[in-house]
Amino acid sequence: MIKVRQKRIDEDVFLKKLRPEVLAPWPETGRECDLDEAIAYQKSLPDDKNFTKMLAKYREEGKIGLFPRSGVPVVEQEIELLRSLNEVGVRLFPFTTDSYTRNLQLDKAQAGLEESIKTGKMKLNGYPIINHGVKVTRKVVESCEGAFDPRSSRVANSFVGEVAFASGMTAMPNSFFGWIGGYDKTASAEECIETAQYLGRLIGYYADRGVIISTDCHGWIPNGVIPMYINIATQIIEALTSAEQGVKSIVPLMNFQGNLAQDVSEIKAAPGLFRKYLDKFGYTDVTIPGLIGNQSSLFAFPQDIGYAYGYINYVAMVAALAPLDACSVKTVDEAIGVPSVESHMQTYRSANWIFNVVRGQGLQYDDADVRQERHICELAVSAIIDKVLDMGDGDLAVGVVKALAAGVLDSPFSINVNVRDLCMGARDLRGACRYIDFGNLPLPEEVKSYNNEKIREREKTEGRKLGYRTSLADFWTLSRGCLIDPPERIAREDEEEISAEIAEVIRSAAPTVVTGTVGVDAHVIGTKIISKVLRETGFKVVALGAQTSPEEFIKAAQETAADAMLMTSLYGMAEMDLQGFRDKCVEAGIGDVLLYIGGILGVGKHDFADDEVKFKKLGFDRVYPPESDVALSVGDLFDDLKARGRI
Repeated sequence: MIKVRQKRIDEDVFLKKLRPEVLAPWPETGRECDLDEAIAYQKSLPDDKNFTKMLAKYREEGKIGLFPRSGVPVVEQEIELLRSLNEVGVRLFPFTTDSYTRNLQLDKAQAGLEESIKTGKMKLNGYPIINHGVKVTRKVVESCEGAFDPRSSRVANSFVGEVAFASGMTAMPNSFFGWIGGYDKTASAEECIETAQYLGRLIGYYADRGVIISTDCHGWIPNGVIPMYINIATQIIEALTSAEQGVKSIVPLMNFQGNLAQDVSEIKAAPGLFRKYLDKFGYTDVTIPGLIGNQSSLFAFPQDIGYAYGYINYVAMVAALAPLDACSVKTVDEAIGVPSVESHMQTYRSANWIFNVVRGQGLQYDDADVRQERHICELAVSAIIDKVLDMGDGDLAVGVVKALAAGVLDSPFSINVNVRDLCMGARDLRGACRYIDFGNLPLPEEVKSYNNEKIREREKTEGRKLGYRTSLADFWTLSRGCLIDPPERIAREDEEEISAEIAEVIRSAAPTVVTGTVGVDAHVIGTKIISKVLRETGFKVVALGAQTSPEEFIKAAQETAADAMLMTSLYGMAEMDLQGFRDKCVEAGIGDVLLYIGGILGVGKHDFADDEVKFKKLGFDRVYPPESDVALSVGDLFDDLKARGRI
């Protein structure tokens, strides 16, 4: 039975029942969250601390604000970073909380914070805002010019919002589809909606008392190569959920995928679609102060610095032509871990050059292709939202729960176990993102026909059927400086496949392999790809997915008599997660299990050779850098198992 409803939370329930539960996990700083005092503090802040006002000012002046990530564990280092960003004109700060904080593992966050202070090295991949608390975080907010917009995940979202707003931050995503797509492995749709309703009600409480706090909508993060229809539709659903709770300022967060016409058209379509549904449900007093561009967060980022500059400057160019009011660009060293202060500075100078030169000319990109893509986008997004409303008999929350279960709302490579994962995408000949499998998405026939025509054009040109391998290859193309791979690379990928002879030996022996991402890492794409390739090669795969504790790995390996464990990690904190892991395997009676790990294995700029040494000392047999060929690791696994007499 579905219990959640699209209905404002009663104020007494919010204040007397829900808030005490939210603030209980870390009482030391929970006690600092006094709403009356926080509202008075917010009203004392200058206009440049208010996110809504700052974004509206950029729009009024025809400028583009930089919207970079920030968030390091030690307060003094965070203040240094923020002041450096001020020097290159940054006045809007997405504020990254660390992964332990996001999952309310506050003891671990405290240990990481203390170790960071002690060693001078970053042991957390963000700012532990709950552990620092209101008094300390106000020092950060007051240390520089600009407005703050913290990031969290579902588990800690409510607590992070309480501390952030009491500290003087004035925006925060309320994107429950972001959690479903990329951050929460097991939560139900109802749990995600209820968490979003809490933050919306908290923001609404401030709004009722004259303090406007904005929420930026992220929607279902595009984990694969697909059009942004689901992303935009779910952003609008998130906006309606927040508006019902009293939020008065909504900011769409638009993504870039590499095809100029498609990127610009989706940005142009979004404001009208948001306004259409906000007005339809009576939220006419909700404003959209501006649009923010977002360098699509889960696409592979170039490791080559030249390509990285090209990527971020493409994003800046789209922002200037669309036009957008602010834009998030990743730093040039994104692919190797948490960025340095210097890389922040260089990156944003480069992006600002594009903003100033191109926007200053008053150029806008609009042609027949842009208009056609916009038309298709508007048809698709409207059809998706209308179907969700229909499934809920007019109640948006009920419709979301039913639509997710039915695959009417769906996206590939999502972290959440409740997602159907029936659809798949690839690029067309011009690099625009299309569907090669619609799953159960409720797209109109005109949209499907247009999509299929573009896919057939590429299939005819390349002389092959586009499928799963194409989808994966297209995910990496931007990092390689192209939109679709050239023929010679496609041929080379075919050569890199596991040989039929090796696959036959593996199928006969059927070794068992446990896969997953370690700790609270939410990056699931790598482990899903590895799991699929292993299955297709003949291995028996126990896929644990993302956010898997060391204990879960060991338990699964024990229960299945696994021959190997293959772990991926991209959030940089695997070394902390895996201390003593081989010893724990020995204690559990599986000391001879093969251990492989790959990805971004440290926080901050670091050398893979150092990572390899560290993880081999931890007992891992093989260690791989980011973007390693899956076929290589499968070949290594075959050799290692053969050497041990397992196959």
